[in-house]
Amino acid sequence: MAKALIYNNFVMETDDIFLMVARVLYDKGYQEYVDAAAIVKQKYPNVGIELLGATDFSSPMGVPKSVLEKDIADGKITYLGVTNDVPSYLRRENVVVVIVSSYREGLNRALMEACAMGKPIITTDIPGCKETVDEGVNGFLVPVKNASALANAMIKYIELSDNEKEKMKQASHQKAIKQFDVKYVLEQYDKIIDEIL
Repeated sequence: MAKALIYNNFVMETDDIFLMVARVLYDKGYQEYVDAAAIVKQKYPNVGIELLGATDFSSPMGVPKSVLEKDIADGKITYLGVTNDVPSYLRRENVVVVIVSSYREGLNRALMEACAMGKPIITTDIPGCKETVDEGVNGFLVPVKNASALANAMIKYIELSDNEKEKMKQASHQKAIKQFDVKYVLEQYDKIIDEIL
């Protein structure tokens, strides 16, 4: 169901939900996501900005409980906790997956699942994340540690037409079929083995 928004005396609607799936760590881009959320909510105060993942308050890179609780209380993010069923959160209508790792990643499973489920993606332009996005086709790439660029990408997505959003969803699904399907991966392994032998 769309939410009505008022901006510069115009009523706009959005039912977009941005979902970050990651452990609640600074090096997973927590601060950039929260800072971007604050910027986005200045223009689109009712947009959904969610975080799903385990906390680790004992880790040096872990976000302290007091910081997480304050960001929730301030309305910057909605913390969804932990689940063994990430696809049920991805499957919801109008979810855009945001992964903003600050440093490095292996090929990100949540992003591959998002592609397979036809979700637009906003992620950092680093190895392990950037392979899941064709810029402007199925999502947007943003520089590392840049909350402003992340916010701009989120706003850019919100302001796309319904038709443009639908094209992004379809492009993500097609990318998953062409690049992340098990058959494709096995074919690539076979090629590597053949080259070695």
